[in-house]
Amino acid sequence: MDGHSNSSLRDYGLGLPHGPNRTGEHVATQNYTAMDPNERDIFNHLILPDDSYNSEGVYWADMPLGKRLAFNNSVDSAEARKELSQIGRMMKKDPLSPIGWYTRNAVIPGAGLLLEG
Repeated sequence: MDGHSNSSLRDYGLGLPHGPNRTGEHVATQNYTAMDPNERDIFNHLILPDDSYNSEGVYWADMPLGKRLAFNNSVDSAEARKELSQIGRMMKKDPLSPIGWYTRNAVIPGAGLLLEG
């Protein structure tokens, strides 16, 4: 890259997500409104995840304390419901499958990390 202000890594291939273009200075996202709607939806999914921003686009840490606590509780509750429903579906197929899943995805990798240390 030549350091020219209109140069972008996107000129050389796919650009990595780097957060919202709040200043308008990122060349790769200056024409955000001119993006294809599908591309914009994917871009928003990457840089504005549902569990970090509210419906107005405010980042959770920028909210007042009361709203921040309410937002965090709502996100935590939604994730807990998803996890419990998944565990319920697993138990309908096989009552011991949650134990096997936990062993394969937490115990064995944890033991590997312990051995590496």
